[in-house]
Amino acid sequence: MVGGITVASGGRGAERIGDLLSLQGRAKRDPEGYEGELLLQLRHFDACLGIFLLQPTTSSSGNAASAAAAADPGASKELADMAMFLAHMTPLYPHHLGKFPQQLLQLLASHGATLQPALCRQLTQAVILLRNRKMISLVDALPVLMALQCRGDRVLRRLCFLHIVQDIRRMNLKNRNEPSNKPLQTILYNLLQDENDVKAKRALVVLAELNRRKVWVDERTANAICNACFHKVPRIMIAALRFLLGYDQAADDEVEEASSSDDEADMSKPTSTSALSREAVYKAYHKGTTSSRRKKQAKLQRVMRSLQKQQRSKSQALDRQSHAPLYHVHDPQTFAEKLFARLQGCTERFEVKLMMMMAISRAVGIHRLTLLNFYPYLQRYIQPHQRDVTQLLAAAVQACHDLVPPDAVESMIRQLVNQFVHDRARPEVMAVGLNTVREICMRIPLIMTKELLTDLALYKKSREKAVSAAARSIIAVYRQVWPALLEKKDRGRGADLTAHPKAYGEAVVSTGIPGAELLLEEDVDSEEEGSDKEDEEGEEDNDEEGVDILSEDGEVGSDADLIDSDEDLEGSQDNSDNIDGDEESDDEEVEEMQDNGGLQKRKFEREDGEDLEEDMTEVSRKKQKTETVGGVTEAGSSEQSLRNLKKIVAAKAEYKLESEILSRDGDGILSNEDFERIRELQAKKAARSAMAEHGMTKAGKNRREVTIKLGRNENLGEKRVNPAHLEARIHKRREKEERVASARAGREDRPQFGARTATKQKKTGGTSNRQKEKSKGMPLAAKRAIVARTKQQRRIKGKSANKQFRGKKAWK
Repeated sequence: MVGGITVASGGRGAERIGDLLSLQGRAKRDPEGYEGELLLQLRHFDACLGIFLLQPTTSSSGNAASAAAAADPGASKELADMAMFLAHMTPLYPHHLGKFPQQLLQLLASHGATLQPALCRQLTQAVILLRNRKMISLVDALPVLMALQCRGDRVLRRLCFLHIVQDIRRMNLKNRNEPSNKPLQTILYNLLQDENDVKAKRALVVLAELNRRKVWVDERTANAICNACFHKVPRIMIAALRFLLGYDQAADDEVEEASSSDDEADMSKPTSTSALSREAVYKAYHKGTTSSRRKKQAKLQRVMRSLQKQQRSKSQALDRQSHAPLYHVHDPQTFAEKLFARLQGCTERFEVKLMMMMAISRAVGIHRLTLLNFYPYLQRYIQPHQRDVTQLLAAAVQACHDLVPPDAVESMIRQLVNQFVHDRARPEVMAVGLNTVREICMRIPLIMTKELLTDLALYKKSREKAVSAAARSIIAVYRQVWPALLEKKDRGRGADLTAHPKAYGEAVVSTGIPGAELLLEEDVDSEEEGSDKEDEEGEEDNDEEGVDILSEDGEVGSDADLIDSDEDLEGSQDNSDNIDGDEESDDEEVEEMQDNGGLQKRKFEREDGEDLEEDMTEVSRKKQKTETVGGVTEAGSSEQSLRNLKKIVAAKAEYKLESEILSRDGDGILSNEDFERIRELQAKKAARSAMAEHGMTKAGKNRREVTIKLGRNENLGEKRVNPAHLEARIHKRREKEERVASARAGREDRPQFGARTATKQKKTGGTSNRQKEKSKGMPLAAKRAIVARTKQQRRIKGKSANKQFRGKKAWK
């Protein structure tokens, strides 16, 4: 007995636990008064630990695992209780128990695989308790906890895994703790490259969970996960591929859940209705009949959902770029090539090959890589009877972008059309083929030829709705991208035949601030709507004056004079038709660039127009040369240089427009209010286009064509292609019994259809007194009165008819 506390090891287990808990509570209240009892318990723990460690070595069989299993369970329980007690006391007595944490870690590191499961769990809980009290660094505890996960105990594995993840998450909760993260990452990266597949798998699981929870989203972690795809053990490679592909799948699921929750949102959200016009909202709720208001409200809700979806897609794209591991690969080209080389020599089952194809296609699409041998490899699997063919086609679509040569994908497109799109194929197969062709053409418009597009457009008259819808979607894509490639009947009204896709390798470099022209358009609109007559006269003068430039004679003239001189030049060259056609198109481009954004309403300054004067004098010199020579070849070469000079003039005109936008206030710098106004104007513009698409404006009421959002300003390869979207949505024809059963489903509680009177008679059992009064016969006097009144009415009608007839005859 020491202070009334039993310390002998021969006591019962329940009493000993109670005594340790009582001593633990007293020591926390008075640490100095129970220092002697603590030292006595520490010596008792060292004695129990020495006896326990001697048992495996003194066993006759020499098997440590069997000896540990055959150890006394009472001694193991006593050792575990003493460890937990000392773990609680370590923060109170750091001088006496300074070596206890390392002693516990050494025990788990050396004998963790041979300890009993219950004892190992309690010792691990003691280590976790010391780590939470910051008595052990995570760098020292991480190798031990990772080694304990390799045991077969599922509870112990989950305990260690959750503690590692939560501890690192708390470490980086407020801000990123790089000094502590780097040694931990080094330990996990070394374990990931270990030949032991169990250790590598646990390290990969920890890294993937930390990346999924957005704790470690740096490039080192992303590259470590991506490099796990080249591990020698196939199961590690499969786990890494599954995580890389599942990251995009989880992001798509989050988008769908958010869209479904937004569908149930009410119309009173200020963020949704801020961009919509008040007139449209007022008409939807206060004008028209009840049915028309319902239709307008439904259209308004669809517009709001589309706007919310656009905003959500932008935020999700930014989030995906900042956290997805495939976006942070150091050398994506080498990663794709090494993975494709392993795919070519892979002997695994088809599901593993399919995952490798999907990962390669995602890397190619995200980073716009060039992997020309990948498309002929996919071509071997493009067949209707191929298993999981929609996922293969999705991989083919994801690997296409505008930097892929059209020749590399031409053979794959040809086989896709030959195998899927023909009259003998089933409707669902044809729809899948047409949808895949549309997605590829959205990424590589130059792959399509006029003959192939004409053949595919004929399927718009198919009896199958899925096939005709897929064909019309291809037509809608090329109406926006390349209308000249379509037949005249498929172009639609107001088709811009000058529109064409970018050439291979062509890049568009933006020289201004996106959306800055909206500020100038707003100023122009406000000036036009103003009631000041002086401003209107000034605008008319500006319209008449135009842009001051030099004419052919060297005098200052307007842009209209330049266009007239260009037309005179075209009239003087009647022998070269092709040159004239190019000249007309260039003139149209010059006019459009000069008229863009209300440029004709402002004048260039004299000092800024000196460069334009020099260029236009050179233009006039080129024109005079072509007029004097008159030869086809010389005129052609001069015309080419003339077009180039006109493009320079147009570019300078655009630069002038941008300078006018930036110099509205005189300083050439846009303020925060200007940027906020640009965002508001862009939101209103998107709302107007959405309302036009859903038929809420005059421009969109008669619109019947299919619209495809191409996303010109974003990389389509960054978006994951859902294989389900390529499939055809065909409703199979059901038998009459099935249709009747589905129609009657849910009608059990509804009353049977019939007249209201008959239904009421069945409920009451006969006619009511009111119905009997209606069917009662009238008295004779009442009948005579009705007859007399009828005769009098007929007599009055006859007299009025005779008067009308006589009046018409007299008029004639």
